[in-house]
Amino acid sequence: MVSMRKFILITTFLLGLLLIVGSSGNFRAYTASRSAEFDVVSGSDSYIAYRCLSEPVPVNASSGVEFTAITVENLMDRPITFHVEGDYSALPDGLSGSVNGSTYTLEPGESAAIGGSFSADDDVDDGTYGVPLTVYAEWDGGSAELKDCSMYAKVEKPTYVLRKAIVGDVYNYTVWNWYSITLQLNFTNNGPEGDFVIKDFIPSQRGALYVPFHPDASSGDADMHFRVGHCGCWGWLIVWHVHVAHGETVTLNIPMSVIFYCPRDYVLNCGAHLCGTDVVSNKITVHVTGGR
Repeated sequence: MVSMRKFILITTFLLGLLLIVGSSGNFRAYTASRSAEFDVVSGSDSYIAYRCLSEPVPVNASSGVEFTAITVENLMDRPITFHVEGDYSALPDGLSGSVNGSTYTLEPGESAAIGGSFSADDDVDDGTYGVPLTVYAEWDGGSAELKDCSMYAKVEKPTYVLRKAIVGDVYNYTVWNWYSITLQLNFTNNGPEGDFVIKDFIPSQRGALYVPFHPDASSGDADMHFRVGHCGCWGWLIVWHVHVAHGETVTLNIPMSVIFYCPRDYVLNCGAHLCGTDVVSNKITVHVTGGR
């Protein structure tokens, strides 16, 4: 009776070993036949490693940003080719995104950083918006799709926005001609209602003659003085006192007559400054061609 019991136990143990060995062998064959798609997200043992953004990318309204959206590394023993695609269907109007969709080839051990970008208009609502990313990879004997990464934009409207432009968007001119140019400064207050002082400076430059006229403000009062500016050169200082409500945009137009004598680039203003803050507008630069 005891011998029969030992025989049954030994037989059961041997069958169990066969089952374990058989499952392990079938598992390896299974993952190989699935072209490593099964193992692609298994962590340190992955055939293709990837690193995603850990935090949303801050994007101010009326601006854009570029960044590394995902890094892909080849951990296989053979070359792979891959490309990345994004699903932008969840982005709101006024917010656009893109990811570099070029096809890359990676040798074993190589990696590639894939760039992404977001661009927001003025009227985009604050919030966090996502773009799911898919990596399509192929190699000799298999392929895989990785769908575990996304890139996120966190849109925030800056408290204050100063923007300069030329009315009519003409930035190319020729020498020895008089031009009527109007610089336009727009100030948007996304903060509390209040009184503000904005200063702008039009430098006098060699090779050109600027004749600015009195500024025309949609709101508030603006004065102009001829003096030495922070750049160390003479020019016209514009000081604009204005009361602006929350969410309101006000405009200051600075008309001027200009003649250029030499072909080159000219700076028409040094960038407006919102006093008491570090907010500065863009500069206005024009390109002049021709000559005698």
